[in-house]
Amino acid sequence: MALRLDPAVLRGEIDNTTRDNVRGKLWLVGRDEPVMLDLRGNAWRDVAGCKVTFTNPKPSPRPAAPLQAKQRGHVGDITASRKVLDDAAEAEREAGEEGEGDEASAGRPHGLYIEWFSEESGRVFIEGTDFEVSISAWVWEMDEAQEEAQKMANLNAMREWLAGIIQRPEPKAGAEDEEEEEEEEEFDDSEEAWEDSLKQSDRLSDAHMEAIEKYGADGLHDDRIAFVMGWDHMLRGGPEGAPDDGGDAEGEAWKEGEEVLPEWVEVENEPDEGEFDDFREEREAHPLQTLAHDFVLRLLTEIQDERCENAEESDGNTALDRFIRNSMNISGKLAGALGTHDFAGSSHTGHTLAILRRCLNWANEALAALNELTEAPEWRDRQEVLDSFRAELFAIRDGITDLRKELRAK
Repeated sequence: MALRLDPAVLRGEIDNTTRDNVRGKLWLVGRDEPVMLDLRGNAWRDVAGCKVTFTNPKPSPRPAAPLQAKQRGHVGDITASRKVLDDAAEAEREAGEEGEGDEASAGRPHGLYIEWFSEESGRVFIEGTDFEVSISAWVWEMDEAQEEAQKMANLNAMREWLAGIIQRPEPKAGAEDEEEEEEEEEFDDSEEAWEDSLKQSDRLSDAHMEAIEKYGADGLHDDRIAFVMGWDHMLRGGPEGAPDDGGDAEGEAWKEGEEVLPEWVEVENEPDEGEFDDFREEREAHPLQTLAHDFVLRLLTEIQDERCENAEESDGNTALDRFIRNSMNISGKLAGALGTHDFAGSSHTGHTLAILRRCLNWANEALAALNELTEAPEWRDRQEVLDSFRAELFAIRDGITDLRKELRAK
């Protein structure tokens, strides 16, 4: 995943006075020597041809994440004029007061944004509005066409980096007709096949989140996300965006209270209450699903105060964060796997086994985080609560193990 450095930056300098080369130095919390940058490409037009020096007036006391001392690779977006979604703009967005597109970003402050794609560390970036920035005079100037070309190169660098995260499987060789190959290939319902599919889905989700993190705060960003994700079929072909669908009578009919259905749709009578009761009985929750659900509800209720008190200081990776996150993962995935209407059958056994294997991993991670909480001084007066959590978590883990044995025996 991308490495964000700005909280740990003490000061730095970025030098693009030589065309097609960006050099720099970064002094980080917890490091005696600066990190050296040697990157191919140029910054955006506002600082291309300049030397930028910056200081962080409020660095975090936490040391920087591990980073190679010499960073080589390609530049990403480097600018001192990027619109940044700061705390005030974030509050407006959440309150629904922000506009769209350029209007939405008009009130945002300009921030320093330095990004590169390193051969050693992947995507690394610095972003913030609090830096004290000084920009030298231009040694050379970039025109608009050159800037657009550089931005396109940056998009391609982002696309290549995300492709490494996604790791799309190579198409199978020897099949002249792809549709014919799909028809002949038998569906693999094994646990291993589902696990491979779930891992692919995880990687795709991680990559999408990275794209949204970078482009999602800006207006009119869909094409950029589609491009860097490799979703070329989603890129808008026409000048006005999506092609005309030939009319929107059906799409607008709901405003007039009309019921518009295709002619081939047959409307059946609505089931009576008795049929709904029968359906609910058939969908009664699995005991393990109920156990995990009740556990998470009690967990959130019991430690809500601690979560609120530590929310501002948390970086999302404290023992408490990991305990809650992994416990919620278990509950959510069990609800999805065991709450399906045909769970009692054998049509999705491989999928269920793969999900249960993941739940076991999350249970072990949650127990490890719980052990850290038990040893933490601030939790000494809550040992009884933590012990009860441990007992319930062990019961859930044992239930997952037993269910896996039961499914494998079928």
